[in-house]
Amino acid sequence: TTLHSLARTFGYTPEKKIKINLDLAAAQLAYPLVPLRIEMPKKKMNLVWLVAESWRDDMLTPEIMPETWRFAQENQSFAHHYSGGNGTRMGLFSMFYGLYGSYWFPFLGLQQSPVFIDTLQQLGYQFNLHTSQSFSYPELDKTIFSKISRSDLHEVSEGLGWERDKKNAEEIVEFLQKGKGDAPFMVFMFFESTHARYYFPPESVIRKPYMEDLNYAVMDAKSHIVEIKNRDINASHYLDSQIGKILEALKRQNLMEDTTVIITGDHGEEFMEKGYWGHNSSFSEEQTRVPLILHIPGKGVGRVEHMTSHLDIVPTLAPLFGVQNPPEDYSLGMDLFGSKTRDYTVIT
Repeated sequence: TTLHSLARTFGYTPEKKIKINLDLAAAQLAYPLVPLRIEMPKKKMNLVWLVAESWRDDMLTPEIMPETWRFAQENQSFAHHYSGGNGTRMGLFSMFYGLYGSYWFPFLGLQQSPVFIDTLQQLGYQFNLHTSQSFSYPELDKTIFSKISRSDLHEVSEGLGWERDKKNAEEIVEFLQKGKGDAPFMVFMFFESTHARYYFPPESVIRKPYMEDLNYAVMDAKSHIVEIKNRDINASHYLDSQIGKILEALKRQNLMEDTTVIITGDHGEEFMEKGYWGHNSSFSEEQTRVPLILHIPGKGVGRVEHMTSHLDIVPTLAPLFGVQNPPEDYSLGMDLFGSKTRDYTVIT
């Protein structure tokens, strides 16, 4: 780093160059603010964490997603829930760390995993983690799952998005059907069907007309936005079938009483409602508001109407998995069921 040009603009010329060596590798994060106090829960609970790419809030309807809708009515759902970002990196980061998405960059540089995942590892959890994208793009293998063995990270890269989701869902069902011994498990799945170009098989079409060939190079998005959005509706309908397949396997294996289930989106998707198509371009409701459904054994049924955020997921879950510290020791979020409520949220 140099000061010479700037100094000259103020009329000062240094007599000699000053060399400063910065050891960036030695940089540290104050995370968590204090060491976590972890007590083994009386009953170890499994965790199934399902995230859909670009899944906007208003796709969760009885017509478009009947299986997921039914599950929401039977558990805890959140009417005004926001991602911590309008893109995948910031959305997933805020979800797993409970911190603002802009912290992604220093955490990536130091490959610092979230304390919640560290806690599960300390408690001896099995990990069965899946994506229809890649664990290296975005760099989940260097952030959220940086301490997880590569053998527990399962990617499906061949085929269209819906085909990859189908394969991953089948592998998760197979895992759930096998005996897993005494150790609890965490299952993670990142679905691709609802990412543009919005993927689905012919039997999942519930909305016409839809654009059959979504070609970025030649299409006029503005004039065909209805047909493009209809693709997303069809893709969401297909996504519902795959989420339903996993939920059915949990019920069939009598795992629901021992498993916390999270279903949400990394961020939303806009279809020109505010002048943009897609995401990562604006902080509009469409790009940032997502569904959130929580199944916590013994919690019952409820619908939270006030504003909630991805920042609040880990502060809600951590105490269930043995963390004794208050949320402010490791996050910027709050308990989704606590006495505090939000007047605002932060999206990056």
